[in-house]
Amino acid sequence: GPSPGAGSGGPRVRGGLAAALRVDIGRAIAMASGGAASFAIVEYVATLWAYAGHISLASKLRLVALVATLAAWLWVVLVAALVALVVGVRLVRTRVEPGQPDRPGLFALAPLDAGVRRGVPRLWAVGATALPLAAVLQRGALYAFTHYKEPQLTALLVAALGLGVVALAYPLHRAIHAALRGAALALAGLLEGRAIAAVNPLARWRAAGFAVAAVTVAILAVAWRYVPQSRSVLPVRLTISAMAIAAGCGLGLLRHARRRPDPVHLTPQRRRRALVLAASALVVIVATLVWWGANLETKYTAITASPALDRLVALVRTTNDFDRDGFGSLLGEADCGPLTASIHPGANDIPSDGIDQNCDGTDFSLADIAAPTGPALPVPAAFKQDWNVLFITIDTVRYDSTTFGGSKDLPKHRDTTPRLAELVARSTSFLFANAPAAGTMASIPAILTSKYFHSGIALDEHMPAGTPPKIMLENTTLPEIMKRKGYATGVVASHEWWNDWGLDQGVDDYDNSIGKTADPYRVAADKVTDHVLAWVSRHQSQKWFMWAHYIDPHGRYVAHPDVVDWGTSEPDLYDSELRWTDQQVGRLLDELQRLPSNDHTIIVITSDHGDSMGEHTVPVGTHGTALYRELLHVPLIIYIPNNKPRLVHGAVTNLDIVPTIADLCGIDVHDLSFEGRSLVPQLFYGKEDRDRIVFAETNAPGKQRAAISERWKLIYYLSSNLTELFDLTADSWEKVNLAPSAPPALATMRGALDAWMQRVLYARDPLFNQAYRQVADVILKGAAAPAVVTSGATFEGGNVTVLGLGIAAGEHLADNAKADVHVYLRASHPTAGAAKLQLVVWPLPAGAELPASAAQIPMTALRSALRVTADGAYGSDHWEAGQTIRERFPVAVPAWAVPEIGVGLVVVLPAESTTLVLGRLPMGSQPAPTP
Repeated sequence: GPSPGAGSGGPRVRGGLAAALRVDIGRAIAMASGGAASFAIVEYVATLWAYAGHISLASKLRLVALVATLAAWLWVVLVAALVALVVGVRLVRTRVEPGQPDRPGLFALAPLDAGVRRGVPRLWAVGATALPLAAVLQRGALYAFTHYKEPQLTALLVAALGLGVVALAYPLHRAIHAALRGAALALAGLLEGRAIAAVNPLARWRAAGFAVAAVTVAILAVAWRYVPQSRSVLPVRLTISAMAIAAGCGLGLLRHARRRPDPVHLTPQRRRRALVLAASALVVIVATLVWWGANLETKYTAITASPALDRLVALVRTTNDFDRDGFGSLLGEADCGPLTASIHPGANDIPSDGIDQNCDGTDFSLADIAAPTGPALPVPAAFKQDWNVLFITIDTVRYDSTTFGGSKDLPKHRDTTPRLAELVARSTSFLFANAPAAGTMASIPAILTSKYFHSGIALDEHMPAGTPPKIMLENTTLPEIMKRKGYATGVVASHEWWNDWGLDQGVDDYDNSIGKTADPYRVAADKVTDHVLAWVSRHQSQKWFMWAHYIDPHGRYVAHPDVVDWGTSEPDLYDSELRWTDQQVGRLLDELQRLPSNDHTIIVITSDHGDSMGEHTVPVGTHGTALYRELLHVPLIIYIPNNKPRLVHGAVTNLDIVPTIADLCGIDVHDLSFEGRSLVPQLFYGKEDRDRIVFAETNAPGKQRAAISERWKLIYYLSSNLTELFDLTADSWEKVNLAPSAPPALATMRGALDAWMQRVLYARDPLFNQAYRQVADVILKGAAAPAVVTSGATFEGGNVTVLGLGIAAGEHLADNAKADVHVYLRASHPTAGAAKLQLVVWPLPAGAELPASAAQIPMTALRSALRVTADGAYGSDHWEAGQTIRERFPVAVPAWAVPEIGVGLVVVLPAESTTLVLGRLPMGSQPAPTP
């Protein structure tokens, strides 16, 4: 039996090396058992707490069995690792000190030596030595990789630094250990004889464990609170799992050390108990691997709510994935070709070869897919089925920043989206998809309704500051369309705008718990994937539609060094965000392949807009304020199982998504109108439309509209009546404006833009057209009653008459104050081109006369910005005969200290430019209106 051996580091084991090894192995097994048991309890509770959604009682019970089974897998890993460690240490020590085969082994609980467990200060010394040396090695390696380009020299420097660190480790460890042991003895002396002696973290194992846990939790909490950029790399749940395992190993070690010594052989009674326990565990494990753990709700509760259980599920998969194709046969992963790597769920089924490669029970055939004759191109018969639809929008993705969009071919050679590139290789990918707007607020509702935000969507604009206009019930959204055919519908969002945006119309399960509160540093992609998987796994018995929005690539950009560290500049961080999000979307796609619904699930992936990296100077921010390519060109990927992969040329818009999904799912939408069109001809027949023109819009900071074809782009600035035309073949990044030279394409593109704007921008629908609601302030319903009547002020050959001037009700002109000056106009018919108007004001001293002509207006006169009426929403070329127009000009009068100001109007038309002297307005109280 063991003997005390005080001060020797623990009891020695009689019986030689074999007996010592038996004790070591028993200690390792006890530690592994305690660690696995503690892990199982903590993970079960934490998993139920973290799961996204309701879980049934039956699944909770099955989850008990699944967690226990996975803990058994963990137990095997821990036993193998701990046994290898303790046996290895024992054998090394035996070779180094051959005369002491029965010396206490690794993890043996040493007796107190002056109140100190000998191994505790040694363990602290190991940590105190390793951390600074690891930091030195990391910084040195970073310096070498940064400053030296020759790989051989860099490797040599890193190796030399590593040898230096190793050489320094032993003497540094001895010095730190001596210091810590002295401190432990001193602290133990102060606490000797007191009830709190066991709380000495330098001397007692439990106290040390609590101290390490407290320090770890404190570091994580501080980093989470004060360094939000680090949240993507903080392994909070895995740290909790590791702490549970460590605590359990400690409890197992204590139990092993305190139990009475047993004979070498088990008694018959203990042997029977052990056999019954082992048999029961085997039955539970087999039943779980084959039946209970294959239940999708149970399995995906574990996968989506516990990183540790997710990794153990992957470990189980690895152990029975004999052909290494990523699919096993346990836990519901029905690999119908367990010994053939080319056959597994999710594989591409080669048509008509007599082999069911994707395990869906049939060998797919394309024999009936031929381009039909006639004008209509229907969904081929082989693809008319009850599809599930996974619709993914990834915020702020520039097409050229993706792997499949060319990022690997740029000088930095960055593989930013390898998982999406894999999906593109088996999908239809549109090479020139354009967002309908340059910002999320306008683009997301447009994509979801196939209507333009400013000219086609009914909005409730009475929302709190900082939130977008709410989408009103009068709109028909994609989830509502899916409900027409009985789909279960779900949304997983990740931004605070989704809290009360009106995007829950037609949605059964609307989940924005991830984005409930504002957080510019939010790291959400992993949580979005978990929530989507949890929802999809619960709806395998239904047709389902899921829309998931990944917010992460939207600024502020956050570093993801656990994924890739490309640097700290804005482009570097943006690329890192793309890679992080791609990784999480890839994880979602991997798990979808393991679900029964995989073989009849359509996947559509796009982005709401791109981002500017300084290619053009935009007035505010990185997007939303311009219609250049970097802000509009986005991915559009549509995956249909068994469909031929294609790369499709020609301009398309992601407004095409709604009619395309409706077409694919056979949903009747004849009562609805869309701005997009079905892409079925491209998807199944390869029919490219390379002459198509699509459109885009933004109203921030000024109204802009764009017409885009594969060859040309025209951008029209409504407020200033300016036009830009770019040849996208010769000038893909839109640097050279060809509009001044008026090439033939200008007329074509402008004609298309004007026709589109006439249909949508000037549509007289007060509910569905923001622009027309803005015009209501401009068009007077009754006769004009200007405070100051003008006479003889006309332009465009007398076609437009200036009726007079006024000031906004309740306002008056005063020094250093702002007021709205109104100019009233009437046209006999629309002008030839939109007139740009500019208000001119100047001081009039007492007794001064108005200038007789525009040439006499002082050079120091105050001028407003040139603009088209209603900020471009109702230019004079759209005025109707006899209409009275009231144009507002905000004016901030300087400290002129005069009784009156003079007022003039600059008019710029395509064929003329003139300045009119209109009259005078008094400072102070508002003049009475003239009848």
